[in-house]
Amino acid sequence: MSEDNASKITVEYERDGEDRHRLITGSDAFPEITIDYADIPPEGRTGNAVRLLCASNLYCFAGTLAAALTARGAIVKSMTGKATAVKEKDEIRRTRITGITICIDVEIDEKDIPVFEKCKKIMQRGCLITYSLEDAIEIEYEINRILA
Repeated sequence: MSEDNASKITVEYERDGEDRHRLITGSDAFPEITIDYADIPPEGRTGNAVRLLCASNLYCFAGTLAAALTARGAIVKSMTGKATAVKEKDEIRRTRITGITICIDVEIDEKDIPVFEKCKKIMQRGCLITYSLEDAIEIEYEINRILA
């Protein structure tokens, strides 16, 4: 990995006993994420890393879409979305993420439909996080205009 043009972001991890995990992000917006399994049975403890991966993809994609729309003069009245990951076993029975589908619903005025359609095409190329993962994970995008 060339570091000539690189910028770095570091997240730290701390384990506190068997049940508590802390991610120190260094972010002003969310300085840490705590995962606390106290009083949660083992079957309720699975999937959290996948949820964090989905959250990262969804947040980045939605933010990039909102910025693209706003930069071109559209007014985003509301935006909601979801990211769904697909897990599969490989040939030696290891589980891996094979796909993520990101669905975004955007409420905009009729006058902004041309901008919406242009941004929808642009966003098929993904965002920082999805673009970074696309060689390893198939990522699909669904962007819909909704009416209030």
